Amino acid sequence: MKYDKDKVKESLAIEDIHKILKDLGSENNQWDQQGNPIYRTVCHNASGGSYKLYYYHEAKQFHCYTECGDTFDVFELVIRAKGQKGVNISFNQAIEYVAKAVGKTFGFGNRTTYINNDLIDDWEWIRKFKKKKRINIELPSFKETVLDVFMPYPHQSWLDESISHKTLKEFEIGYYFRSHTEGITIPHRDLNNRLVGIRKRSMIQEEVKAGYKYMPLKVGNILYNHQTMMNLYGLNKTKSSIGRLKKALIFESEKSVLKCQDFYGEANFTCAVCSSNISNFHRDILLSLGVEEVFIAFDKYRPLKEDETEERYQEKLVEYQKKILKLAAKFTPYVRVFVLWDYEDLLDYKDSPVDKGKEILEELMKRKIEIGTDEGGI
Repeated sequence: MKYDKDKVKESLAIEDIHKILKDLGSENNQWDQQGNPIYRTVCHNASGGSYKLYYYHEAKQFHCYTECGDTFDVFELVIRAKGQKGVNISFNQAIEYVAKAVGKTFGFGNRTTYINNDLIDDWEWIRKFKKKKRINIELPSFKETVLDVFMPYPHQSWLDESISHKTLKEFEIGYYFRSHTEGITIPHRDLNNRLVGIRKRSMIQEEVKAGYKYMPLKVGNILYNHQTMMNLYGLNKTKSSIGRLKKALIFESEKSVLKCQDFYGEANFTCAVCSSNISNFHRDILLSLGVEEVFIAFDKYRPLKEDETEERYQEKLVEYQKKILKLAAKFTPYVRVFVLWDYEDLLDYKDSPVDKGKEILEELMKRKIEIGTDEGGI
């Protein structure tokens, strides 16, 4: 049977998602403050996952807030979860799995009519070139009074990284200290300057070692989390430069945006995804600002692990490169796309392209690699 993937996905209610996740091994979900279900991760582990897999019903997207750091739909989740259990399935098989799991009957029936899937794919590719309209999704906002709880003082560790007092104040960076938590506070605002979330850079070593270096901040009974896949950090400050210069440079972390604010001031055309993924929402936000050039400036890949062979490491490195190309492919039908890649060992492992200073960043910009439509389609 042939299933219409879009109809299947759009038809899924929260109860359907619960059923699918239970079948994949993630039961007894939790809920966030906005009413989004949170599941145990099954995307990168076969069992024993933590409650870091969020589902955003309006967007029909999952986001893993731990090892993956990715945003994906239900079909990709099925592929990943099955793969963790040693079962490799195709995209079409994932669609069929979802449809059958929740009893959906969308599709072309049991007819033997020939379906030209290549032609369908071609039309889907052509539709990519339709001009993107300004997206209207608006994240929930929080009361500004919470900012009064934080100490308005910069942490010495960020000052040591040459981020100025002026920039830290301009971006409202503060510090939160209670008996159970401690960290640098990073308010997130949307294009309209609404407070949509607050992240914390933990200063508790146990949390950092456990993989919780950056996380949503909880104050009292309120968790100030937000859908990072629907917002780009720093745009409330840099959107004018991005619109004027028609360029956008995308980093992974907030700190990189702050450093570029000190480097370039009113000419700062950067933003951050706060993960290792670029969502379609990120893309559409930037396209709505009229960008003509996009630069992907993600962190340098990790070093070789102690128990890892060189051959395995090279395989993982190639996977990372392919991932960057797939992210670039989100933009290639609309604008020129470049990737900053450190071939000359100008950076240390896991460095942001900005971490070694302005000169190194600009050297990497000179050596940027343009990604064409064919390359991005890998």
